[in-house]
Amino acid sequence: MKLYRRNTQENLIKGSVDLCVAAVAWLLSYSLRFVVEVVEVTKGHDTLERYAQLIPLLCICYLIGFATLGIYTSTLNRSRVWDENFRLAKAHVFSFLIFVACAYFFFDHRYSRFVLLFHFVITPILLPFGRSLARKTIRLKRRLSPPKPLEAVLMGEGPVSDRIAEMILQRKDWNLHLVARYQAADLQKMNELLERGEVDVAFVSTHNHSADWVESVFSNIGNTVTEIIYVPDFGTPTFLAPRTTQLQDLTAVVLNGSALQGYGPLLKRAFDIVFAALFVLVFSPLFVLCALLVRLSSPGPILYRQERMGLDGKTFECLKFRGMRVDAEAGTGPVWARKDDDRTTTVGKWLRRTSLDEIPQFFNVLRGEMSVVGPRPERPVFVSEFRSKIPGYMLRHSAKAGITGWAQINGWRGNTSLEKRIECDLWYLQNWSLLLDVKICLLTPLRGLVHPNAY
Repeated sequence: MKLYRRNTQENLIKGSVDLCVAAVAWLLSYSLRFVVEVVEVTKGHDTLERYAQLIPLLCICYLIGFATLGIYTSTLNRSRVWDENFRLAKAHVFSFLIFVACAYFFFDHRYSRFVLLFHFVITPILLPFGRSLARKTIRLKRRLSPPKPLEAVLMGEGPVSDRIAEMILQRKDWNLHLVARYQAADLQKMNELLERGEVDVAFVSTHNHSADWVESVFSNIGNTVTEIIYVPDFGTPTFLAPRTTQLQDLTAVVLNGSALQGYGPLLKRAFDIVFAALFVLVFSPLFVLCALLVRLSSPGPILYRQERMGLDGKTFECLKFRGMRVDAEAGTGPVWARKDDDRTTTVGKWLRRTSLDEIPQFFNVLRGEMSVVGPRPERPVFVSEFRSKIPGYMLRHSAKAGITGWAQINGWRGNTSLEKRIECDLWYLQNWSLLLDVKICLLTPLRGLVHPNAY
């Protein structure tokens, strides 16, 4: 794509820096093992030359691994630094495994396991610093030699077309100059412009246009060297990431698919079982302590069982340490907890504020009713209310409910915006991966446990 041609040079800079970082990390790992001797050497020192000869293979393996996982695939989306670093770490693990396999296959020498271990740990620490250097180099290159803007035109009316025009003006990194914007009635003028090849990129958006109009746009694709980018206007919100698929010779768009498909649910279930079992085993004293505090705080059962809605809209009994009086909803019916709620016990306030009241849900995970990571389950009575008020609300039930989730680590829990919470839940379903679950689990103690609106 013409829009991505400038990114080819920028990816060359990023790739060169990534390979340099991998090579430096390899040499640093050798130094830590045999020069600094972080771990005592008992079987003799190995030479630097033996390890230096692996650098070409190391670079090839990392280039293949990073390219395979799409690290250098250009995109017009902005990516946060944290997300980029996480993708780099994932690609590093994949590339490292390729390198180890190739090193032991092609070379007879037995290399130090400590050097390999040091390299495995050091590389993901250095890669973000390398990417920071690459970004500064790219910005300097743009200032010293500004690329010529690509000439762009826009065809269509409606909110999607307006949004495209707004993005062209705002996204300086796209380096586009909008030279003209045509209405539906100006189709013939645009076709003539495209046939002359006077512009580089043409954006086409449809809004209440006839099938004949759309066919006229598509019929011109083969008559121009201008790149045509079609942006469909579905007329209603698209909540999960649309993706194209082929139905033999037809192109179809899946509107509400999610990343949790194929082997994904099986992989996620295996992670849930291992994580939940380890958590229950390691933190069993904490379970006992919380249970004892609940028992001493007020009369009633230790565990509170509440009906919640999960996968495919099916209900289950969600387990919690009881933090309220037994008759808490006798006079009010189902209501959300509020600040300074007099129904909450003293111990319950502490449990709810620290989210420790939720840890019995790891048993829900082991029973297959919940997942460690996913949209938080809601009570059916509230689901009936929210589904009519919040577009796309029921799509969150296309995955198992979770103990923690993307919304929770981003601060949307308790008495906060439901719309933002749903937005986070749907983003998670669009972008699920096993490493994303690991990332959310790692961030939960830092961002998701304690919250001022947890009461």
